[in-house]
Amino acid sequence: MSTKTKRPYIYGSIYGTSGTARESEGSGPLARELKRLIDRNRHRRYRKGDVVYQPGDIDDSLYYIQSGKVKLAYLDESGRKLTLTILGEGDLFGEMVLIGRRTRELIAQVLQDAVIYEIQRARFLELLREQPELALEVMALFGRRTREIERKLEDLVFKDIPTRLSRQILKLIEEHGVETGEGIQIDFKITHKELADLIGSARENTTSALNRLAREGILDKKRYRIIVKDEDRLKEKSQG
Repeated sequence: MSTKTKRPYIYGSIYGTSGTARESEGSGPLARELKRLIDRNRHRRYRKGDVVYQPGDIDDSLYYIQSGKVKLAYLDESGRKLTLTILGEGDLFGEMVLIGRRTRELIAQVLQDAVIYEIQRARFLELLREQPELALEVMALFGRRTREIERKLEDLVFKDIPTRLSRQILKLIEEHGVETGEGIQIDFKITHKELADLIGSARENTTSALNRLAREGILDKKRYRIIVKDEDRLKEKSQG
């Protein structure tokens, strides 16, 4: 038996100032209105590996994840990738169209089979005009995404690979952790390459750091599943 959990870890500051984990866009007044709105909007089923949009695409929509996982990443011309975040059920993405940026700069790729609703920009703005108090939640979303990018850059510049990996795994169990009898499991399969893309590292270096954590008994990894067995020691590693 496993249960979904939110961990008391705030990415970039370990214990944070409030002591509570980030709430997803899946709660609050905006989420309730979006769930009402998507009943009248088109949805699509995506398979793992499908691309929702990629750099250079032009569209005028936001996207709401009803189920599954989506990763947002920078992709350069040589094909190198830096994954900024992994989103799940109840999350919204593609929000830059709200400020007129219709040309996509990121790739949005499905990490786990997903059902995603497309919401036209005009309809979303109409919702905000009808209920202007919801704009506060949208502003909070922009702020949260900006902080994630800032913290990602801070890690890339100032932290070594083992520290970045420890911090990233803590972030993943905060946002996608499930309590099991063995520990806290990330609730989707993730490859070493996908982890490497999250911390801006080569796959080989990421595998080496991951194996070290496994040898020390901090986590267990099998069949692309990661289970954190000693969260306190992982937090210590993340302070390096």
